[in-house]
Amino acid sequence: MLIVVVVLVTLMTMTFRLGSITSENKARNTTITRLQRLENCLSGYYAAFGTYPPVTLHGSRNPWLKVSSHGIQNTDGQVDSSIFGWDVDKFRNWVSSDFASKYYQSKENSAWEQVEAACRVQPVGCSFPFPQKYGPFVEAKAAQMKIVVQEKPNKVKSERRRMQIMSGFDDGASRNIGRFSQYQDKTEWRDLQLFKFGLMSHLLPRYLVMMNSHKSLYRDYAQWEMNNSLPCNALTGEAFRGWDDVCDRATSDNKTDLAEVANIPSQAVCARWIANLAGIVATPHDLKLFGVSLREGDDNSISLGNIEIFTPGGFNNDSTSGQYILDSCSVWDGWNNEFFYYSPAPHQTYTLWSAGPNGRTFPPWISRDELGADGNKCVGAWTEDDIVSMSN
Repeated sequence: MLIVVVVLVTLMTMTFRLGSITSENKARNTTITRLQRLENCLSGYYAAFGTYPPVTLHGSRNPWLKVSSHGIQNTDGQVDSSIFGWDVDKFRNWVSSDFASKYYQSKENSAWEQVEAACRVQPVGCSFPFPQKYGPFVEAKAAQMKIVVQEKPNKVKSERRRMQIMSGFDDGASRNIGRFSQYQDKTEWRDLQLFKFGLMSHLLPRYLVMMNSHKSLYRDYAQWEMNNSLPCNALTGEAFRGWDDVCDRATSDNKTDLAEVANIPSQAVCARWIANLAGIVATPHDLKLFGVSLREGDDNSISLGNIEIFTPGGFNNDSTSGQYILDSCSVWDGWNNEFFYYSPAPHQTYTLWSAGPNGRTFPPWISRDELGADGNKCVGAWTEDDIVSMSN
């Protein structure tokens, strides 16, 4: 009996390890394939415009800036340059659940929060106000939060949080728009994050994707205006009367109206590479553009994880008032983490990479000489499994 038990345990262990290897290989292959498809899109963009996507900086490249509980970098420039000032030699197996100490786990997490904010200053994903017509999705998110409240009462503060989610989504006429009036003229990403113009806002026809919410968000907010010039009607050549006019056509069921926006050169050019994005875009919507179905997965499920809850007001505003719900489009690697993108001006080169299975990485523009011995040990562990693609 003892021999039989030993044999069974050995076989089970081997099966588990083989399953883990197979799963790991699948995630790696998925990551490499998606990197290659994004490379094709970037090459197409370069052929069309002579540069790689000039993604606006949404923060600072400085990994030493402190961040808030929302992951927003400190607007006052307060720094913590000692984030690696702890004994890394005592910190083992940080990617597993068996941490040497909760102290070192907390230190590593805190260091990563700052570094991640710097790594994502040229984000891959684009974010924008959640379309009002998709109210049931938001209700599902609120219901999901209610379940979390019930299961983990010490983690989330009661039903109040669920109601905050719901309050961030209404018919828009008064509460939604009015509560942002004091931030309306802000252009800094850290002060106003209603829109995030990441890599996907360049690779997708952004008017067709993003212009689904309240018109005044596109008409009145400086953050949209500073990143978009009012185009001309693609079919008539006449200037649109305003962003309300563009919104009406971009969301119209009338094919002629839609064509007046879809055929704007900056939108139509995306059709050249759009096939590379088929089935790999993380979005809660059944997004189809130029006849290509983009949403990741082939079922009818809704990815509630794409819905973000945002509180405006900058680094020090952790209040729960003024909630706003943001939608997004992005591409994730095989471990369900967003890719990273870096393209310095004049945008003739780029680095596109995955943080790998450990979900940690480090900015390629920071010299390791700045880190010291402990920092190099930690960052070495973070980056050893990165999967990197670079422009030629």
